[in-house]
Amino acid sequence: MTHEHLVFGVTIDQIDELSTLLRTITANGDAMTFCDMSYLQPQNVSTLGEAILDSALALRDILDQVNEQRLEQKQASAAAP
Repeated sequence: MTHEHLVFGVTIDQIDELSTLLRTITANGDAMTFCDMSYLQPQNVSTLGEAILDSALALRDILDQVNEQRLEQKQASAAAP
Protein backbone atom coordinates (compact mmCIF):
# COMPACT_ATOMS: atom_id res chain seq x y z
CA MET A 1 0.00 0.00 0.00
CA THR A 2 1.40 3.38 -0.93
CA HIS A 3 1.02 6.43 1.23
CA GLU A 4 -0.61 9.33 -0.54
CA HIS A 5 0.56 12.83 0.29
CA LEU A 6 -1.39 16.02 -0.21
CA VAL A 7 0.30 18.21 -2.79
CA PHE A 8 -2.22 20.90 -3.78
CA GLY A 9 -4.59 23.16 -1.90
CA VAL A 10 -8.05 23.78 -3.38
CA THR A 11 -10.55 26.34 -2.11
CA ILE A 12 -14.24 25.59 -1.62
CA ASP A 13 -15.02 28.25 -4.25
CA GLN A 14 -12.76 26.48 -6.74
CA ILE A 15 -14.44 23.14 -6.06
CA ASP A 16 -17.86 24.75 -6.51
CA GLU A 17 -16.80 26.38 -9.77
CA LEU A 18 -15.27 23.13 -11.06
CA SER A 19 -18.51 21.31 -10.26
CA THR A 20 -20.61 23.96 -12.02
CA LEU A 21 -18.39 23.92 -15.09
CA LEU A 22 -18.44 20.13 -15.32
CA ARG A 23 -22.24 20.15 -15.07
CA THR A 24 -22.40 22.79 -17.82
CA ILE A 25 -20.15 20.76 -20.10
CA THR A 26 -22.13 17.59 -19.41
CA ALA A 27 -25.53 19.24 -19.93
CA ASN A 28 -24.52 20.89 -23.19
CA GLY A 29 -22.84 17.71 -24.40
CA ASP A 30 -25.99 15.75 -23.59
CA ALA A 31 -28.10 18.29 -25.48
CA MET A 32 -25.91 17.88 -28.55
CA THR A 33 -25.75 14.08 -28.27
CA PHE A 34 -29.33 13.14 -27.40
CA CYS A 35 -31.34 15.96 -28.96
CA ASP A 36 -33.03 15.39 -32.28
CA MET A 37 -30.79 17.52 -34.48
CA SER A 38 -33.70 18.35 -36.80
CA TYR A 39 -35.05 20.60 -34.03
CA LEU A 40 -31.80 22.54 -33.70
CA GLN A 41 -30.94 25.51 -35.85
CA PRO A 42 -27.29 25.77 -37.01
CA GLN A 43 -26.69 28.70 -34.66
CA ASN A 44 -27.92 26.58 -31.73
CA VAL A 45 -25.29 23.93 -32.42
CA SER A 46 -22.51 26.51 -32.56
CA THR A 47 -23.84 28.17 -29.39
CA LEU A 48 -23.81 24.84 -27.54
CA GLY A 49 -20.31 24.11 -28.84
CA GLU A 50 -19.11 27.54 -27.76
CA ALA A 51 -20.58 27.05 -24.29
CA ILE A 52 -18.77 23.72 -23.98
CA LEU A 53 -15.48 25.25 -25.13
CA ASP A 54 -15.82 28.28 -22.84
CA SER A 55 -16.57 26.04 -19.86
CA ALA A 56 -13.66 23.73 -20.66
CA LEU A 57 -11.26 26.67 -20.91
CA ALA A 58 -12.52 28.08 -17.59
CA LEU A 59 -12.10 24.64 -16.01
CA ARG A 60 -8.53 24.46 -17.30
CA ASP A 61 -7.83 27.93 -15.84
CA ILE A 62 -8.99 26.77 -12.42
CA LEU A 63 -6.85 23.63 -12.63
CA ASP A 64 -3.88 25.84 -13.54
CA GLN A 65 -4.61 27.94 -10.43
CA VAL A 66 -4.77 24.80 -8.31
CA ASN A 67 -1.43 23.70 -9.75
CA GLU A 68 0.06 26.96 -8.48
CA GLN A 69 -1.37 26.36 -5.01
CA ARG A 70 1.17 23.74 -3.97
CA LEU A 71 1.31 22.95 -0.30
CA GLU A 72 4.60 23.18 1.50
CA GLN A 73 6.05 19.75 2.15
CA LYS A 74 5.72 20.07 5.96
CA GLN A 75 2.09 21.20 5.67
CA ALA A 76 1.28 18.46 3.14
CA SER A 77 2.83 15.74 5.32
CA ALA A 78 1.05 16.94 8.46
CA ALA A 79 -2.34 16.99 6.71
CA ALA A 80 -2.02 13.45 5.33
CA PRO A 81 -3.74 10.74 7.41
